[in-house]
Amino acid sequence: MHDPSVSAISPPAVQDADADRRFRESVRRHGWDPDHKFLGGYVDWEWRHSRHAYDDLFTSVRGKKVLEFGCHLGGTAIVLATLGADVTAVDVAPKFVELTQLNVERHGLSERVKVVHVPDTTRMPFPDEAFELVSCNSVLEYVEPGRLGAVQREIDRVLARWGFIVVLGTSNRLWPTDIHSRRFLMNYVPRRLHGLFPGRPVHSVFPWELRRGFGDYADISKQDHGRLIVDLKAKMGMTGPRLAAFSAANWLLRPVGLHVGFVSPTITMILQKRVGRGAGDG
Repeated sequence: MHDPSVSAISPPAVQDADADRRFRESVRRHGWDPDHKFLGGYVDWEWRHSRHAYDDLFTSVRGKKVLEFGCHLGGTAIVLATLGADVTAVDVAPKFVELTQLNVERHGLSERVKVVHVPDTTRMPFPDEAFELVSCNSVLEYVEPGRLGAVQREIDRVLARWGFIVVLGTSNRLWPTDIHSRRFLMNYVPRRLHGLFPGRPVHSVFPWELRRGFGDYADISKQDHGRLIVDLKAKMGMTGPRLAAFSAANWLLRPVGLHVGFVSPTITMILQKRVGRGAGDG
């Protein structure tokens, strides 16, 4: 259910000028433009987009313990903290841990977001069932295929029973063009042969790999025949003929028990852990 108070929450804004300066300097040290929309502007992007997945799924994320798995620059973690969640943000890359910490500081959210470097995400330093929600935003496609199952079992271990996993922005191998590299048809080339084709690396995953790897979870979007996904895309800014086509595709998938979150360019799944078996229960 939607919390009507969420609409009154102000978007995250830079609060600390010194931390902002250090963030921008760090971004430049890595050879990037701090004014790029997916760097310095990434928090604003996530506020306009991924926020709606949390606004409309839960009565409120306020006070919930949330794991941001693969925090990158901390955009989603900052959005979740602004909505009132207590966030732990993790990443395997030290540079992203550093940038996330500075991003959190410049938004004045250090008391709400803990940033942790986790070099091995198959063994995270958290107790069983430590979190009520795990956000995986544009990250699982970057996990080495041979490690993906172990990573999913570890996410399952730290998620409480009846907790949620929100998968967003994950490049779909069913789609002709890989959204990260923009390489056409490379999603259909077996991974072992990618080295024969020069160019940017392809990062994508099949939706059934993600769905199966988490084990005994309820697919919330499947239960409502994908209506949640269609509404979510509309709130993220999809309009006109594109939204109509998206909705029509969802309707056509119903008879085969799928929803449009499985076949769109980026995979969208909202999964709820059951009281029974999960991926880590043997």
